Amino acid sequence: PEINMRVAAFLASLYATTAAGATQNYLFQPGYLADGNDLGELFFNIQDAKKYCDTERTCMGFTFKDSDEPTVKLSVRFKSTATVTYDPTWMTYTKTSSSTPYFYQAGFLGDGKEIHAAAMLLADAVSWCDKNVKCKGFSAEKMKESMDMLWIRFVDNERVTYDGNWISYTKIPKSAAHTPYTYHPGYLGDGKTIHEAFMTIENAKTYCDVNTKCAGFTVDKEVPESAMELFVRFKSNPQVAYDPGFSSYVKDNVKSEL
Repeated sequence: PEINMRVAAFLASLYATTAAGATQNYLFQPGYLADGNDLGELFFNIQDAKKYCDTERTCMGFTFKDSDEPTVKLSVRFKSTATVTYDPTWMTYTKTSSSTPYFYQAGFLGDGKEIHAAAMLLADAVSWCDKNVKCKGFSAEKMKESMDMLWIRFVDNERVTYDGNWISYTKIPKSAAHTPYTYHPGYLGDGKTIHEAFMTIENAKTYCDVNTKCAGFTVDKEVPESAMELFVRFKSNPQVAYDPGFSSYVKDNVKSEL
């Protein structure tokens, strides 16, 4: 079938290149891409799903069902539309022209100064924030239907206050020396779950660095490829329960009897 030929061509190009990551940036949104406009459904990790969508000219993004447990391989649906309908049980990545990566979080940016507010598309909000050096991120109230047009608030502070009715995007800080972390085989089960998202280990460290409540984070296993995006769970408690199927990274400056 045609889809298998495309997969074969993609895998050939994937193994012929380095593990530098996808050339196209993507914007995460909670929700799904509308029915129809289907380009295929395949099992991929997030990084390879991005690379596959890169190779498909008509691919505008991909969508997959949320998982209760950390996982690497997902059943990913590729689409030729970028219209997202909000649904907390689905996750979607759509192509963006922005060169600036953003963290997604549930909540609002309540601190700092509001520097602009307007109704616009998420893609336009990213573009506006990209061009404004004072902009640290933006927030919008979740919509029950299509998330095309939202009332966006732009703020000069990146601190997010959790609220399930809001979504926020904050600029990922430029690379710098991370807070020291110690690797542990096991998972962080105690304490409050601060955030959950798909990201690389490096970006997970960056997120935890700037969040004072974050003691560390857990992924489903130790992954040798640093560019791979994994499901990451951030926790407020550094206590690790041993489990060879999980990997955890705990801040060295957090005191705990491990």
